[in-house]
Amino acid sequence: MEIERFQTIEGIIETKINIERSIFITTLKGVQTEEEAKAFISEINKKYQDATHNCPAYRVIHNGSILEFSSDAGEPSGTAGLPMLNTLRKHQLLNVAVVVTRYFGGVKLGVRGLIDAYSQAVEIAVEKAQSERRIIEKKRAYKQKLKIDFLSYGKKMQQLSYMGVTILDISYTEEYALIELIHSEPLDMPEVVSTELVYV
Repeated sequence: MEIERFQTIEGIIETKINIERSIFITTLKGVQTEEEAKAFISEINKKYQDATHNCPAYRVIHNGSILEFSSDAGEPSGTAGLPMLNTLRKHQLLNVAVVVTRYFGGVKLGVRGLIDAYSQAVEIAVEKAQSERRIIEKKRAYKQKLKIDFLSYGKKMQQLSYMGVTILDISYTEEYALIELIHSEPLDMPEVVSTELVYV
């Protein structure tokens, strides 16, 4: 089941709230892959290495399905990662990673208090993204490479322009033109040498 369209975040959103003297800093970022999500999480861990907790969560599209991850990072089980992930699910956000950094302020919040605090921290970051119009919709598309010999080049280029494809790049060898293009549906042509699913 391929995902046809989804909502994600453009760039990075940062928010900060104070709950019972604990500071919660939320960093929310749009990512393309699981690797990018993991790299972002380790970057935030380094940035706030003196924090009491850095709790991560992400939802990314991987091979046509949704890959989800969350961690309580030392908070009591189920009080941080899952509430954060559930907030991302509630807003139907994909290809996003979030880290909530907590500096403990001396007042214990208890299980219910922590669940509310971590949910609220992500909720506020999503609201900021909405108000700044940084939530964008991505649509499924296909990036393809075509190898066209010069004899049929003119005819094929005309055919492609009728199909309404977007040409990204053209390079030439002695015998061929290599064309990189993007289209809402994959082209079924003998000249296609590679096809990649992308979201634009």
